[in-house]
Amino acid sequence: MIWALLLVQSSAVAVRMETETEVVSGAGIHKEVFTTNAVCRQKYCINPVFPGLEDLGTLSDQKYFCEHYDAAATPMGFCKGVVNYDVGLPSPAAGVSKEIPQIVQEQEQLAMTMYAYHLSEMGVEYWSHTTPWDQDDDCIQSVWRMVCYTFFPKCVVDSEPGKETSYMRPCGSSCANYIKSCGVECCDESVRCIFDHERPAPGGGVVLTSGYVAHSGPSSLCTGTSVQQSFGLLLAMLAGRGSFKTTAFMALLAGAMQLQGCDMQVPQHTVGNWRAKEDYLIKHQYIPPGAGPQDAILNSCSLERLAQTLQCSGRGVCRPWFKDNLNNPIMFCDCDRDWADPECRTPRKSQAIAYVLSLFVGFLGADLFYMGFPVLGAAKLCTLGGFGVWWVVDIIRIGSAPVYAYSYRLAADLPHWAFVVTVVMFTFTVGFLVVGCSTFRHIRKKRREALLLQAEEALHGFDLPPPTGFGAKGVARSFPQYGSVH
Repeated sequence: MIWALLLVQSSAVAVRMETETEVVSGAGIHKEVFTTNAVCRQKYCINPVFPGLEDLGTLSDQKYFCEHYDAAATPMGFCKGVVNYDVGLPSPAAGVSKEIPQIVQEQEQLAMTMYAYHLSEMGVEYWSHTTPWDQDDDCIQSVWRMVCYTFFPKCVVDSEPGKETSYMRPCGSSCANYIKSCGVECCDESVRCIFDHERPAPGGGVVLTSGYVAHSGPSSLCTGTSVQQSFGLLLAMLAGRGSFKTTAFMALLAGAMQLQGCDMQVPQHTVGNWRAKEDYLIKHQYIPPGAGPQDAILNSCSLERLAQTLQCSGRGVCRPWFKDNLNNPIMFCDCDRDWADPECRTPRKSQAIAYVLSLFVGFLGADLFYMGFPVLGAAKLCTLGGFGVWWVVDIIRIGSAPVYAYSYRLAADLPHWAFVVTVVMFTFTVGFLVVGCSTFRHIRKKRREALLLQAEEALHGFDLPPPTGFGAKGVARSFPQYGSVH
């Protein structure tokens, strides 16, 4: 219990330090302070850490008009399973006429692009999750819901269809569900759904970026439908159902969370771990030939007249997301065997190399080290391949299919027939060595028993009594027929 209280108290200290701000002289920028968790491994700590986060500012500055759910949901395909409310759609520019299906299609394409790019940066193959509503993975579905909530905001209460409305950001509960479902971890306090962050602008000045709305959906103040239970309510439920000890522990835990902690020196930094990483929207952007960085776009497949050799970095082809949906013909890069990411610029790890390492030195964890899992590799090394079981499982798992490495799947460069032939030969070889060693030990044992039997028979063949002493007198007593020995 003491350790639990200390851990909770340290968490309270970290949260308190995070909320403190410091004004930088001459800049007027609030500097956030974060503590570092050294015993932690990051997971899905990417920039931006939430899908569609960098679009919130642009979307908030646009003008919207309210549209009834039935009219907006009819042309939908990707977000139809998420949107169940009257939708705010961007108002066309002055002098531009657009039909409702066209506006919905454009918003869906933005949502699908952000969905694909975010999954790709998480190291997930987005071509394996083109229909997230059919997936059993809560993490994939949480990304899907967040991008649809971002690009299809809810109408303000009492807004009439066709009338102007304002942009309603996604609820903080949707963001919290994404963190929980995907296990997002950056080893500091920067993974926050509710924040106001100030950063210097490239041309001078300050840019304010805000997070999500501090409400749980469904709410009239934000877009979303998921509901989160408060921590206090959870404590009350646990305390009401438990024993006296449980109730006392919950009371101490709640009190510890109110402590301010001590003034000990804790390692801290002013830039969140995910903000310090490279922005994947910049890393995967495409600059058309003859254009400058200011003309960069996402998804080279969105340019209809671009030569095929220039699309997907020349290492893939553009493929439609929905083959049967001609109303939304958006396309993305389907990379060649050895490449990954939205523009096919990231080389994959080799399945053949991983399989060879697993086959011959897998009991030392070499295959997992190669695939980018050092912690699992160290565990496999310390247990010598899980006492052989883990070794065999990984041989079959890696050789039978291109499994996931730390980022993306392995390149499928190992033919299935090669896996079958090598694993059979390896099994026969290991079996032959085991049988040979066992047979050799059995033969040696039989030979030793035969030699001992021969020696015993030779000893009993003389029919001599055992000696009764040592020296001349002993020999005389044992062999009286020889007389006395002088």
